[in-house]
Amino acid sequence: MNVFTVPMLGIFLIRYFNADAAWTGILTGATLGGAAIGSILGGIINDSLGRRKSFLINNIIFIIAAIASLFSRNVLMFTVSRFIAGFPVGSDIPNVYSYIMESSSPGKREYFGTMNTEMATLAILSINSIILLMLLIHLSKIIWRLVIFSSVIPNIILLINYNRLDNISVNNHGYINFIKKLRENNLKWHATLYSWICGICSSVEVSTFAFFIPYIVTRLHIYNIIGSRIITLLIYAFGVPAGIIGPLMLPRLGLKRLGSYGFIIAFISLIGSGLSIYLGRYYITLIFMVIFIFGNHWNNQPLLTAQALVSSREYRGTAIGLSNFIGNVPSFLAVLAFPTIVSIIGLGIATMLISIASLTGIIVSSKVFIEIYRYTESF
Repeated sequence: MNVFTVPMLGIFLIRYFNADAAWTGILTGATLGGAAIGSILGGIINDSLGRRKSFLINNIIFIIAAIASLFSRNVLMFTVSRFIAGFPVGSDIPNVYSYIMESSSPGKREYFGTMNTEMATLAILSINSIILLMLLIHLSKIIWRLVIFSSVIPNIILLINYNRLDNISVNNHGYINFIKKLRENNLKWHATLYSWICGICSSVEVSTFAFFIPYIVTRLHIYNIIGSRIITLLIYAFGVPAGIIGPLMLPRLGLKRLGSYGFIIAFISLIGSGLSIYLGRYYITLIFMVIFIFGNHWNNQPLLTAQALVSSREYRGTAIGLSNFIGNVPSFLAVLAFPTIVSIIGLGIATMLISIASLTGIIVSSKVFIEIYRYTESF
């Protein structure tokens, strides 16, 4: 829920802080920037201090950062607090995937690992439902504070159940040894390259088009603010079936074809969205947005799952953290740049420009990745 809070609140934060195009990107990207750093540090902490201690640190940092966000008096203070909140967001990824791989059997690991987008969809729907409710009861001035406050509740619940987790502690020997071992095994190295490169491609899709769907719908001026939020909610709601169908297709398609099909669908939908925006056919844009949700879910689901599968327990947190970092850095930069690019070349052309990432994903998924569904060997 945490990483999606600011993108979903974008239009309200822009008005509250009177942010221009540059600050809009900075506000939206702050959490992602923190998440990139958190991925690296979190992977190391996860492997050296253990899974449970890493989990505890993540939740404490986020709660403190969320409270700081609530009392932000200006755009700079808010941005810094969200950047800090990004640390546990990124650090949580290697922690969660390590627990999944170490507590589930082959087949189940892939299923639970690829449920990541379903959880993301539920978070997005929760945020937008709260926003819609606040709009309907005319509390628009405090919407962003209420949503950020609500994001703390799951963390408090998790802290209460902290002692129920197993603390798996391993020794970390750094990135150099890890990468050397990866390169010695062709299958593992190809899976890692796939996770890195396609992670960038999928993250760029998310951090531009997917993150800015509320912003795009509002800018199209099809509906008033409440109507725009309802439309946004309905578009994201298609992520529920997309998130469920993807993991269920794994026994038949495997990770490789699921990711490839996802990038193909995303590519078609981004071109269609861009053209329809450019030509002023906005209702068609909404249809392509729905199609994009399916494509982006499916191309994202195998990425970290693949990296986690081919990593041993000793290096697993470090490996996943590095993969997530590599995906988050360009994602952070894309978020910063997208509003400014839109202001220069227009929303339609900017949307079509994103399809380059999808096209790259198609090529890498089909030519580099080697199928590893139900993979069991470790380092």
